[in-house]
Amino acid sequence: MTSNLDLWQLLGGVGLFLFAMSQIETALKALAGRAFRKMLHRYTDHPLQSAAAGTVSTAMLQSSSLVGLMVLAFVGAGIMSLENALGVIFGANLGTTFTGWIVTLFGFKLDLGLAALPLVGIGALVLVGTRGKLAEGGRFVAATGLLLMGLGFMKDSVAVIATQVDITALTDLALWQFLLFGVILTAIIQSSSATIMIALTALHAEVISLPAAAAVAIGADLGTTTTIIIGALPGPSAKKRVALAHVIFNLTNDTLAFLLLAPLLGLVAWLGIRDPMFSLVAFHSIFNLAGVILFLPLLHIFARFLNGRFQKESSRESQHLLEATPEIPDAAIPAIEKETGHLIARVINQNRRAFSPPLPTPPGASPVPFNGPMPAESQSFDDLYRSSKRLEGEIVAFAVRLQARPLEHKESARLNQLLSAVRFAVHSAKSLRDIRHNLMEFEDSPQAQLNAFLEHLRSVMTSFYAELYSVPYQGGTDTLFRDFAELLERVHAWHDQLHREIIHDISKDRVDEAEISSLLNVNRELLNSNISLIMAIKDYHLEAAQSEAFRQLPGAA
Repeated sequence: MTSNLDLWQLLGGVGLFLFAMSQIETALKALAGRAFRKMLHRYTDHPLQSAAAGTVSTAMLQSSSLVGLMVLAFVGAGIMSLENALGVIFGANLGTTFTGWIVTLFGFKLDLGLAALPLVGIGALVLVGTRGKLAEGGRFVAATGLLLMGLGFMKDSVAVIATQVDITALTDLALWQFLLFGVILTAIIQSSSATIMIALTALHAEVISLPAAAAVAIGADLGTTTTIIIGALPGPSAKKRVALAHVIFNLTNDTLAFLLLAPLLGLVAWLGIRDPMFSLVAFHSIFNLAGVILFLPLLHIFARFLNGRFQKESSRESQHLLEATPEIPDAAIPAIEKETGHLIARVINQNRRAFSPPLPTPPGASPVPFNGPMPAESQSFDDLYRSSKRLEGEIVAFAVRLQARPLEHKESARLNQLLSAVRFAVHSAKSLRDIRHNLMEFEDSPQAQLNAFLEHLRSVMTSFYAELYSVPYQGGTDTLFRDFAELLERVHAWHDQLHREIIHDISKDRVDEAEISSLLNVNRELLNSNISLIMAIKDYHLEAAQSEAFRQLPGAA
């Protein structure tokens, strides 16, 4: 009966430990999540920086999975290269070892009962009695107390079991069996930290030897790959590449650690570490540090290898959203921005193809930064329009999921601007789609006046796109505002001039009555298309206040 109670105490301790870790992650995510996202975004341009960022972030957030989610989001958004992401992932492996140091220093060297209860009591009162970050601070304190309490249950249960159960049979187990135990246990409970804690408590109670505990620690590292694999199976290619990198890194690192287990423990002893528990956490840190040192010089080659994997074509139109996630606004909004640029670039390309032959690509800089592939020349205009509509739907659907998250005012304003740009771009394409049959009729018409009118339209539209490509988009938003305003005036002037010419031709009976409505409608829709395109590019480039001020200009609506 007593051993059964001890077993339940062990399981309860493990469960309490896991629950406390999840609460600590929740609290730290709320308290410091944005700060660490910014650090991961800004300070990962060099392999050493990326590894250090991964180590520090994981050590502070106590969650390699949270850091991994951020990394996946940044890679998917195109604001972090796979190479830099790998450095963060490798550093995160080292960061997970800090849990062992903290628990060994404070968990096994203190009276857990004396430390845990005040933390739970004070933290819980702060959590339920306050709001905001203060409440999250209370959650962190209470969760720390629960973690120590769970660790105390684990210690006590293992110590009692050690006195009641014949543990000499464990000495006959091979080290590979302890390694396999670490892999399986971590795969089941989804926490390498909890497996390490079980190994520490067993080592503290002298149930297993230091080499056996070290083998369990290696197995725990290897067991974390099962979580990554399961999470990446339904995911996009970038997620699969990062998961593959994690598996290769851990498998290589853990294999070497297991083969060199005795020499590494000898190194720990040579460093003067005699306490078995400190020896275990030192061993865990050393072989993970060795893995980072081994892989960092190979990051470029490793990233190139991974980029060649999982190249299956996607049926989606978006090129950046598929591998982003709404959970990380710092990465999601840049992904939407890139996709909006993609859509605007496609609309410009598509609009030029409304004419036959297509209008020439103007010299100069593209109005939006987009270097991806354009649709094939053989693709029909109607197919292009449907593709643009699908891309619009994918952007809006992703943005709706993002808007369900708490956003800062600046983030929300930028998101609304981008959605406005998307709507204007698609409206520009629609205006030309609605009159494309008229353009084809003008081209095939035997009436010289209609042919001349079509050539005049081509000239005006060629001039319009040349103007778009000649705007100095790097000259500052104030300069851009003036350039857009001047271009808007010229577009209206071109439209008014065409309108006067049409009216003049009508008054001279140069146009059949059946064609009058078509001529006026084509001129109006070309105006709408060009204004909408200006508005889309304006929303993409200008600040929110300037964008709103532009809407108030005459002729902008």
